[in-house]
Amino acid sequence: MVTRLSGLGSGMDIDSLVTKLMTAEKAPLNKLNQKQQSLTWKTDAYRSINTKLAAFRDAFSKLRFGSNWAQTAATSSDTSKVEVTAGTNASASTHNIVVNSLASSGSLYSSRQISQPDLTSSGVTSTTITSTNNQLNVTLNGVTKNVTIASGTYATVSDLGTALQSAVDTAFGANQIKVDTSSGLKLSSLGATGYEPQLIVKSILGNDGLTNLGFTDGQAYKFDASASLDSQESKIVGGINITAGSFQINGQTITITDPSTESLSSIISKVNNSAAGVTMSYDSTTDRISITTKNTGDNATIDIANDSTGFAAAFKLDKAVDENGNQSYKAGASASVVVDGVTGKYSSNTFTNGGITYNLHGTTTAAGVTVGASSDVDGIYKQIEDFVTKYNDLLTSLNTSLNEPKYRSFTPLTSDQKSAMSENDITLWEAKAKSGLLTGDNNLKQIRNSMREIAYSTVSNLPADTNALYKVGITTTTYVQGDTTNAGKLQIDSDKLKKAIAQDPQAVINLFTNQSTNDVKSEKGIMQQLYEATDSSISTISKLAGKQSNSYDNVTFDLGKQINTIEDQISVLENKLTKKEDYYYSMFSKMDTSVSKGNSTLSSLSSFLK
Repeated sequence: MVTRLSGLGSGMDIDSLVTKLMTAEKAPLNKLNQKQQSLTWKTDAYRSINTKLAAFRDAFSKLRFGSNWAQTAATSSDTSKVEVTAGTNASASTHNIVVNSLASSGSLYSSRQISQPDLTSSGVTSTTITSTNNQLNVTLNGVTKNVTIASGTYATVSDLGTALQSAVDTAFGANQIKVDTSSGLKLSSLGATGYEPQLIVKSILGNDGLTNLGFTDGQAYKFDASASLDSQESKIVGGINITAGSFQINGQTITITDPSTESLSSIISKVNNSAAGVTMSYDSTTDRISITTKNTGDNATIDIANDSTGFAAAFKLDKAVDENGNQSYKAGASASVVVDGVTGKYSSNTFTNGGITYNLHGTTTAAGVTVGASSDVDGIYKQIEDFVTKYNDLLTSLNTSLNEPKYRSFTPLTSDQKSAMSENDITLWEAKAKSGLLTGDNNLKQIRNSMREIAYSTVSNLPADTNALYKVGITTTTYVQGDTTNAGKLQIDSDKLKKAIAQDPQAVINLFTNQSTNDVKSEKGIMQQLYEATDSSISTISKLAGKQSNSYDNVTFDLGKQINTIEDQISVLENKLTKKEDYYYSMFSKMDTSVSKGNSTLSSLSSFLK
């Protein structure tokens, strides 16, 4: 590296001189950088077109097959009773349906309440309430609140009960929880007889209020589904103990390994996650277990067998009559339906008959409900209209790129030029520089012309009256001189297209989706041809400009190779310029040294002449 001194001996501005000399030397490098930038922008422009081609192709990936078109629409004279949807194979028809009964699931619930409600203190006579023993948590129907008892000395249980009643009323409101002191201290929830909500008391860390009242942590009014099974045995009516073992529901074995660690909630989870085909739950308000089959129909049954644990007996799952005289077990039933006079049994309230799917919501009168399927003219029309819109949007993009004005005087900016411009000016300049990169591009012309050719083509093996777009009401717009953006776009004659669909919907669908057994292009539907042409175009552009994920200098595509080559040329040239700059500084340094020596000699001579 040359030592660079800025004209100390000569007084010349060497940096400025070298900079000016290097400006000329850098001209070839600037041209390479500009060419590389142009190729990068061109790559982006191609990739943008490819993104639009892919979106167009993917939008109709499924619709190029006739089975994915909405060919029929279904109607019902009473959707509150029967809703219908038409499948692709439904034919135009009208039917009468009488629903005598709906399909139902099987169900089983506890034939009586499980618990013997009780939340009694172990015994308390008199006590002093301070800040260390004045609080407890109370959970009523799932809502937990802090209950704070007023400080003081309570000589009798009655006085303490009055203070506790005031505290729970403050927390939950009046007439929600009752404090009874007729035989010790007892809590109970208030509600309709037999449907009182669950009530649980819990301790608060650092406060002895719960134990001071004689209650235990987690003590519950009713059976607590989250507590261990053996801790809740005293709550079960009849005093039935639940032991380790197993029972079966619909042939699926449910195991209780350890009642001291397992809870009703964990057993319910085991049942619901098994292959028994049922859903089990416990309602603390009704204080009953309920089991419902996941399916409906005559085979939707619930069978509990081989119980060695006492589980079914403890929770009254005995298929007995409840206290209101109702049977606690009901097997599932199939729907009884009459379609066009023919009675049928269906295990589900949703079934398909003749390509029409029926969704039953209620029973009907003997007159029944009228349902029908007809050609879905609007649905088919909407899909074609959507296709035309997307076709025109893509054509607009291609036409715009092919006919963009090219501003040849607006070349990519060099780094020196950018440093002298504002951000806004740079943006405006580069917008002009990027314009016209694909103007007249042969690849884009081929894609656009291929699309137009397909849109104008005839599907050779279809009936003559529906074998081309123009025959069903889809034509090109009138050409307007100078309007290059809209040239070749499609337009729809709504009346003609809807008439064609109504007369023969399948014929119109075939025009877009027809298949060729021998892979003959002229026999393929319009969407089939466009899909294949677009897919091919995407591959062509990818070979030219790569994919979005590729780096710009990736040598696996054409423009990437060019950019990579220019990068190598730039690297070589930059090394040469560095050496050239060093050379200039070296030359000026020698000159500066010579001038300095000359000045020193003149100075010495001048001193002798004085």
